[in-house]
Amino acid sequence: MDLTVTEGSVLGLLGPNGAGKTTVVRILTTLLLADEGRAEVMGLDVVRDADDVRASIGLTGQYAAVDEYLTGFENLEMVGRLYHLPKAEARARADELLERFDLVDAAHRPAKTYSGGMRRRLDIAASLINRPRVLFLDEPTTGLDPRSRLAMWEFIAELADGGTTILLTTQYLEEADRLADRMVVIDRGRVIARGTGTTSRRRSVASGWSSPSPGRWTCPTSRSG
Repeated sequence: MDLTVTEGSVLGLLGPNGAGKTTVVRILTTLLLADEGRAEVMGLDVVRDADDVRASIGLTGQYAAVDEYLTGFENLEMVGRLYHLPKAEARARADELLERFDLVDAAHRPAKTYSGGMRRRLDIAASLINRPRVLFLDEPTTGLDPRSRLAMWEFIAELADGGTTILLTTQYLEEADRLADRMVVIDRGRVIARGTGTTSRRRSVASGWSSPSPGRWTCPTSRSG
């Protein structure tokens, strides 16, 4: 697999469950060592310069990683302190992100009282606490209702417009079409199509993929190779 993401752009990484999307994200975010090959983020080697990479990126995984017993504000303040921000700066940054993600009214409620969409917004806010130059979003809208998904798309689009480089993994073609500048489709750890939305879709179908339901790619079980 060979991926290059231009600074300030959004790359959509598509594929079915088990295609390798999360594995790619885990390698690029220093959470998993690759068996072979080499990867860089902002010119930093993800193995040799792992500490510098982690200090410069943000990550939102498939499941919201928030402490349910802390309030929204406390969650963000804690993450800020883990990034070694001074206490006053961590608190100021928490207030800023709570306002940006429309969570001010729930700032001092335990996260366990939040809806799924609110937890997702809090999780993304936490990944932005250190003002990362590169943000990894691993299927950020999975499990959200249609209204929450649309709101999340708006948040992601705002981040991209602000110059954040984003790698977005998703199973939803509609999501990648709306948010990504370029797309890469993978299956079983290999790239099978790349390009813009239209060209990626055409090549994916030609490779044996189909999209029986709007916005979702599936891979027939009879496909081989």
